[in-house]
Amino acid sequence: MQAIVPNHTARSRPYSWGNISVDPDPPRVGTVTAITFPLANLDADDVIVERIETRVALFGMGVQWERLPAVGPFRLPPDPRHIEHATVEWVPRQGGHRCVQASIHVQGVEQVCQVGRNLQVIEATADEDLWRVPFRLGNPRRRLAQIHLAFGGNDAAALDVSVRLADRIVPLDRPITLRPGDEVAAELLLRAHTDGALHHIRTVEALIEGALLDGIQVTVNRPARHAAGNLPTAPEAAAMREPAYAVAR
Repeated sequence: MQAIVPNHTARSRPYSWGNISVDPDPPRVGTVTAITFPLANLDADDVIVERIETRVALFGMGVQWERLPAVGPFRLPPDPRHIEHATVEWVPRQGGHRCVQASIHVQGVEQVCQVGRNLQVIEATADEDLWRVPFRLGNPRRRLAQIHLAFGGNDAAALDVSVRLADRIVPLDRPITLRPGDEVAAELLLRAHTDGALHHIRTVEALIEGALLDGIQVTVNRPARHAAGNLPTAPEAAAMREPAYAVAR
């Protein structure tokens, strides 16, 4: 797992830091949950992380955050092989997947390092081809807002994506209008269009007036599906396992 270098940060999707761990995942009500940030230092001098301010929310975008007590300080020696595992503990009052965000304050660095983990990984069986991922969508602004959804990921033709809101599919070219502070339940629908193996990422980003509000990322891992009629016979399977030799006559 790649570590976070808190004084050298660059990430195109600020919500997709997969190196932040949550254990157990998803969190369970009343069970201590450990949120861990692996930190490393690539510089020639010590780096002091003064504090890490962590917040958690239900899986979604534009939702209300619960702020956790800050942890720190942490000293990072000038050794890229040394990983400091900064951990904050939290006991959730609700179950389910969570979004995690954190502000990492580094001594002598004016810009705060912002990291986030709004991820869900689906480990599917070969016979599955439809997945439903519930999430929350909110408007944290103090005024009415129109939220546009943008979709991304790899190999768009293999895994279709859509969003259901209030029992209807949201047209991709139409905004979702929410009042100040409103939160609604939504559902991400993923459908496979191939029998082949899937290791596919789908991202959904919420935009307000063209600016990124937040995003979520879902990864689907699925082995290839083999039709019963195409399975090899026992002699064919044996031939596939054993090398063939030419016999001179």
